[in-house]
Amino acid sequence: MLTADWSKLPVDLLGLIASRLHFVEDWVRFGGVCKSWRTGILQNGNSLCSFLPWLMLPQRTHESSRTFYSPFKCKSYDICLSGVLDKRCWGSSHGWLVTLGANFDMHLLNPLSGVQISLPPLNKCQNLNTLICTGKSFRDSFVSKVILSASPSSSDCVIFALYSDNWKMAFAKPGDVAWTPLSSIRGHVDDAICHDGKFYAIDTFGEVLIWDFAGSFLKKIAFTPSRDMDNLVYVTTYLVELEGQIYAVMRLLFDTRITDTPCLSTWSFKIYKLDVYNEKWEEVKSLGDWSIFVGSNHSFSISCCAYPECESNCIFFTDDFSGVYYNAVHGYDMGTYNIQNGGMQPLIQENVSAFAFSQPLWIIPSLS
Repeated sequence: MLTADWSKLPVDLLGLIASRLHFVEDWVRFGGVCKSWRTGILQNGNSLCSFLPWLMLPQRTHESSRTFYSPFKCKSYDICLSGVLDKRCWGSSHGWLVTLGANFDMHLLNPLSGVQISLPPLNKCQNLNTLICTGKSFRDSFVSKVILSASPSSSDCVIFALYSDNWKMAFAKPGDVAWTPLSSIRGHVDDAICHDGKFYAIDTFGEVLIWDFAGSFLKKIAFTPSRDMDNLVYVTTYLVELEGQIYAVMRLLFDTRITDTPCLSTWSFKIYKLDVYNEKWEEVKSLGDWSIFVGSNHSFSISCCAYPECESNCIFFTDDFSGVYYNAVHGYDMGTYNIQNGGMQPLIQENVSAFAFSQPLWIIPSLS
């Protein structure tokens, strides 16, 4: 009886199979079958793969490992990351973490490959003439968000930082010795993205500000929806790219405090699509077969047609503000919001540790 030699499958076929694996853990197992399969998918499959996101949970006391929760498999994975012990992390849609320590050191880190890339010292940026801030405060709250335009392995990668109570912004490229400040900011910035070779930021004055990747200010577009809503404690807005267009996602919150400590909880979202050419906004009542992921990560969208394991027409959100006031009663403000019926579901049932500088975040795993 003839026995098939599965180790000799064509490289093109291995790459095609690997590109259909939506979970990074399945991709790793697939490559672990034998040496030829691993070599084949590394040669022809890795560049085609994009995986469903993980939720990276906060640091546990005095432990260098972090837990990554796969919400679409309901499984958790502990990964030893000595490079993130006592460091604040931000997520990115390109599979890399941005880490910041109390010694002001900032790095890019791929949690699966372990590769680290040093970033310039943000505390020495030119628009911080006098910095009155300890290293711990700088790590915990001075820097608000860091996003990437592309994977650091790409020559197109630009790193964008939002800091100093969301009043200042700067950018750098891997290998730069200093950050380049961005000008024309007159108010608190909620969020920013890199899109089509430009920086887009949305501020509390209801304006979207646009720069090119050289740092030149291009223009501003008024965000028409009113942010003055009755009976709301807080409104924050995210910018997300979906099918090549920019969407503004307004997160509406109220205060659920039972003591003098603020504790904000999400109760609804509103979504608007930007027509950049005509400088107009249109309210969106449904995302169709798409879903959006927001939080302290670089906000991103996923096609649920391409990834049927992900529930469509939803907003998956993590806590990027009230987690600072985390307590055992309320926990972190994170969950899944169904746009069609307004229903809210928790992301994870287990209690997670409380670290103000280390909040849950989304990350799309990447092996390179």
